[in-house]
Parts: sequence; structure tokens; C-alpha cells
Amino acid sequence: MTNQENEKRFFNMLSAAPELKQYWDEAEGVAKIKSIQIAIDRNSKGSAALLNFFGSVWFGNSEMFKFDFIKAVKSMEGRDRKILRRWLADPFFCDEWAK
Repeated sequence: MTNQENEKRFFNMLSAAPELKQYWDEAEGVAKIKSIQIAIDRNSKGSAALLNFFGSVWFGNSEMFKFDFIKAVKSMEGRDRKILRRWLADPFFCDEWAK
């Protein structure tokens, strides 16, 4: 898959969590990193975990956002866990270097 196809999949997945769309510019294909980091610090554990997950998928690694599946699943509710399960069934990354 091309990076463009993965970005399309990403934004489709992000539509399941519309409250997080504000942290990405779909037209430009960029993440608003500073806004994401501020939101992670201010949000509840569950919301922060989902935002960490999306950031990790976008950049193709969990280093920047320190995403931990075990901690995330413990703090997430049904909808957020469903997003993770769907991604795990067919994972992809937006960063072309994440292969």
C-alpha cells in the first residue's frame, strides 16, 4: 500500500473518534503534534490512550507517544477498544518509513 492509501485508512479509522479529528489536518496530511501532546496531558486516561494510539499509527512507532497496549486497554471503554481491535486485525502505518 502507498502512504496515501494508508492515510485514507487512517482518516477513515479516525472518523470513529470524531472528537480527535481536530488534531490532524486531513487536507494537508499532517498531525498537529503540539496540540496532541497538550491534549494527552489534559485528557482522561482513556482519551489520552486513544490519542496516543492514533499518534503511534500516524508516525509508525510508539516512541513519540509512549503508547502501551496493556495500559491503553485497561483505561479504554468499548468504542475505543473496538477501534484497536479493528486496527490489530489489519495493521497499517502512515509514516512511509515505518515498514
